[in-house]
Amino acid sequence: MSELLEVRDLSPITDLSEEDDEWLSQLQDHLRTSDHVIRLGESEGDGDEDFVISRDPYGNWQAGRYIGELAFSDRRLRISPRLGKDTITQWLAGALNLIAVPDTAARRTSEAFLASLMGAVWSRAVDAASRHGPPAIRREHRHEGFYVRGRLDVSRSARLRRSGSAHVASTTRPRDLDNDVSRALVAAERVLSQHIGHTRWRTLRVRRILPRLVGAVGARPRPPSDQSLARIRYTPITRPFKEVAQLSARIARQQGFSATGEKGKAEGLLLDVAELWELFLLHCTRRAFPALRVEHGTTAGSDSFLLHAAADSHKRMGRLKPDILVRNGEQVVAVLDAKYKRLLNYWPERPVGVDREDLYQLASYLARHDPGGNAVGGLLYPHDTGEDKRATAEMDGPWRAASGSIVVFERVATGEVEAISQIQDLLTPGFG
Repeated sequence: MSELLEVRDLSPITDLSEEDDEWLSQLQDHLRTSDHVIRLGESEGDGDEDFVISRDPYGNWQAGRYIGELAFSDRRLRISPRLGKDTITQWLAGALNLIAVPDTAARRTSEAFLASLMGAVWSRAVDAASRHGPPAIRREHRHEGFYVRGRLDVSRSARLRRSGSAHVASTTRPRDLDNDVSRALVAAERVLSQHIGHTRWRTLRVRRILPRLVGAVGARPRPPSDQSLARIRYTPITRPFKEVAQLSARIARQQGFSATGEKGKAEGLLLDVAELWELFLLHCTRRAFPALRVEHGTTAGSDSFLLHAAADSHKRMGRLKPDILVRNGEQVVAVLDAKYKRLLNYWPERPVGVDREDLYQLASYLARHDPGGNAVGGLLYPHDTGEDKRATAEMDGPWRAASGSIVVFERVATGEVEAISQIQDLLTPGFG
């Protein structure tokens, strides 16, 4: 078994030996974040990817905002949630509208916990892709006989006639569940169920389509290669299965919670906790204000840009995509951005606790979406019960922008009921 290094997200990596330090340096050199992060499906994202691990100018290592497991050169790095497994499970249940499965002895292991997270994300992705039915992919079948079935194959028919045969050649392309997408889905589900220890994590739609897929490809199919998946020609109906099939193949090969890591190659799966925090806050805001329109800023289809070309207004730059927009009719009453960071004073980078780029970002959002100064703007951070100190930006708030907008910087409770109540209290001044 490979040697394991366990750390927590957004936390320093301490007590390292020289061998640990060298191994982390090599891992960082071979690591491309986008190759390992699985997305939760609702957010388009803005292309902003943080480091999985990083080292400051003083040589100190720090874990980023991702949790999961990576394997490299016969060693593994396991990044656990600093706020606890129960918190992440609750966020996942709220953000993805899933029923949280009670903790069991089997799920207490880090490997089973990671598999549970991957299972929830995988199940939701398959559920969304299957809205119009299972992945029936067209596959070409060749026929030879006295009758044409489907489309006549002229060249093959001519060769048959030259050889003295009275047959004609033809091809059909029926939709078939016996394909590599089905094999990837069935293989991934089997691996996940083995590691989680039960099948209660599957959604109703997933439970309904799996027997059909198993009937087509068998219960123990071999996972397809990336090359074979790349050759599949998807239709508009089956195109949602493209990314799901790729994710399924990675899970089926047990990358993430049982990866070994070939020399010179990093393997594993990671979950972006910042994205999960964003979706959890979106869910809580919708629950807090059911009578208002709460939009997910990255998927609301807004055409708000910071700049337009003077000669051609269709050319734009700097799209403004706040995480959460709350509207009362057409009036924007709240502009919120989720920040999975620590809201703490840190000299000299964050003397008041807020990153300068985050502050400018919020100011740009408010200037575009609330030029009249009637809305509440906020940066919302998760509250860590282990941190007693409060940042200057939080203690001296609320603040007021030049336009009149109220601005808050708050650590929000990580439990759903408490978070909903706190969001109601924070945003109510903007509705008066």
